[in-house]
Amino acid sequence: MAPTLLTLVVLTALAMAYMNGFHDASNAVSTTIATRTLRESTALVMAALLNLLGALLGMALLVVTAEWAVRLLGMIPLTEATAGSPDRLGLALLAIMLATIVWDLLTWRLGMPASTWHAFFGATLGVTLVIGATAAWGQLGAVLIVSLVGPVLSAGLAFALMHGLLRLGRHERLQRGHLRFAQTLSAGAVATGHGINDSRLPLAVVVVAATATGSTPMGMVGIMVAIAVAVGAGTLGGGHRIIRTLGRRLTDLTVAPGLAAEISAATTMSLSLFGVSSPISTSHALASSVVGAGAAEGLRNVRWRVARNIVLTWLATPLASALVGAALIGIALEFTTS
Repeated sequence: MAPTLLTLVVLTALAMAYMNGFHDASNAVSTTIATRTLRESTALVMAALLNLLGALLGMALLVVTAEWAVRLLGMIPLTEATAGSPDRLGLALLAIMLATIVWDLLTWRLGMPASTWHAFFGATLGVTLVIGATAAWGQLGAVLIVSLVGPVLSAGLAFALMHGLLRLGRHERLQRGHLRFAQTLSAGAVATGHGINDSRLPLAVVVVAATATGSTPMGMVGIMVAIAVAVGAGTLGGGHRIIRTLGRRLTDLTVAPGLAAEISAATTMSLSLFGVSSPISTSHALASSVVGAGAAEGLRNVRWRVARNIVLTWLATPLASALVGAALIGIALEFTTS
């Protein structure tokens, strides 16, 4: 891979990391802002710092190898098809990341929480097929299964936790101050979990690109720090449109359901650290947890039209990203071969 192309891939990976933090800031702060547990500025600063620390921690715990990166990204067929053409792989990586960024921007504009991971996998599928390789259907199937099970698990856990909090409240065992303190801690857990989970995506892309140049993916401390800083900086910017959707449009959150939703989301996200190979979307986990916690107080507390639109966005994410990725790589290949 040409040095200029490699540099462009690394810079685009950092841009994707920034966009991921910006788009998913809502996962950590929407409930605390909606319930006025924390001021918006305070919540964003806290989430940014914990996203940064979580990213550093998550990447430090990884054994960074080319095999790990290719397997995580579902790129085995793509890397095999471009084995003799590293520049072709570089163009494919750029198309995948740009398609992911475009989808994140669009869903942010619409105020819809969506998964960066699923957008990336969808774009990988589209690019792989245009390149002429067989898509990693097995991994795509695993992602889809997790996409179905994860939200149901999150909603069910939040529903049960909310019922527990309601019972404790009736017996006056919990005071509002206790709930606010606990919600601050749970929001911190969600922010840290997001950093751990989502920092792997841009890092793996850089590792794949570096390997294609013939260099080893070792000694990448500088890249890891840059990715962590990019995620944190994006979070500090905050995706305010999505924050409003989760904190106000989906249901009228109070402190107790906000706490239940965050504990549920943090618990579901932690599964990716304990043997679940397919990444669990933080956007899916929190949005479904908000629905579960709101439904525990009564089905009318949830605005089901908004929930339906969120689910439709989730379903559209892989397909739309695949189409954008396919179009981008098609244009790139046409331009480079003409």
